[in-house]
Amino acid sequence: MSLRDRWWWGPLAVLFKGVIKLRHWSYDIGIKRSKKGALPAIVLGNITVGGTGKTPHVMALLQALSESNPNRRWAILSRGYGRKTKGYLEVDKEGSPEEFGDEPLELARKFPKVQVSVSEDRLAGIQAIHDQGHADAVILDDGFQHRRLSPAYSIVLVDATQPVDRDYFLPRGRLRDLNERLQAAQAIIITRCPDALTKGDLRLWRHRLHMKPDQLLLHSGTMVEGLRDLRTKRYAGWPRKCIAVSGIAHPAQFEASLARNCKVTRHFTYSDHHIFKPEEVEEWRTALSGDGMTEAIITTEKDAARLRSMSLPEDLKVLVMGMQVKWWDEAALHALLTSIDKQVEASAPVSDI
Repeated sequence: MSLRDRWWWGPLAVLFKGVIKLRHWSYDIGIKRSKKGALPAIVLGNITVGGTGKTPHVMALLQALSESNPNRRWAILSRGYGRKTKGYLEVDKEGSPEEFGDEPLELARKFPKVQVSVSEDRLAGIQAIHDQGHADAVILDDGFQHRRLSPAYSIVLVDATQPVDRDYFLPRGRLRDLNERLQAAQAIIITRCPDALTKGDLRLWRHRLHMKPDQLLLHSGTMVEGLRDLRTKRYAGWPRKCIAVSGIAHPAQFEASLARNCKVTRHFTYSDHHIFKPEEVEEWRTALSGDGMTEAIITTEKDAARLRSMSLPEDLKVLVMGMQVKWWDEAALHALLTSIDKQVEASAPVSDI
């Protein structure tokens, strides 16, 4: 359903926008106050609901930052959306989505030497990480709306396929924050670009997003990393036919990536962060056995974090499609890393020694 067809949600969208403006106003004039964290914090976020690729970009940014400065120790802090626990927790990569959320689990398994934690209170979470003494700086997965925290650096992701300048506020559209809040970020990344943008395209994006001259603009795409077996985590070849299973914000993009490598005979789609049920797994198994030519079920890395906590039938072949971020402009990436490094240095806590 298009945004134009959701016109009846207009009054609620206006009300929601008013509440958001009032909240920002209370911080802007000092009724509510922002506070720096105990460690320099780099925030990745967006102003829309649904996936713009935050978690893959956290991974890609962490990898790039670690390579550019191997001596700096990074930690990752997430709210842990979908978890059934409260408070600050360190993520155990052998844990469950109910404990930590699927995205923090995915991050912990991808970076076993990096401390990944969850906390709905970002300031308290950063303080806990600081007190443990295992990190010099923190990357926050989705904390742009957390105005209580004054980060050292903010990066906002904008989906090229769903431009924010043509969107509406919830519940009519996808906006959860004001478009002008983009100007509060030091950098903006246009995600899901199938190819490198021209200089003219980039100038147009800067104009459309009303970017300030000193804001950095990057653009990125995604590329398929390959398939791994869900159980053994070994690389696997592409089947000729597959069944897709996904509980993500943009299932059509996942299916399109699959279709470039094999034929998708059926796609079971669920809401973002969906907790899979045994009866749903049985439905996939029935669909898989009903066509002797369909060789496997393929899912996303995010969904795999939830599936690994289930007791799946031994004869059910599940493969996981890995995706990685492709930076289209290495010079812009270098400028981003340099800018972050300077801000982290300037925001680092002063030693008492």
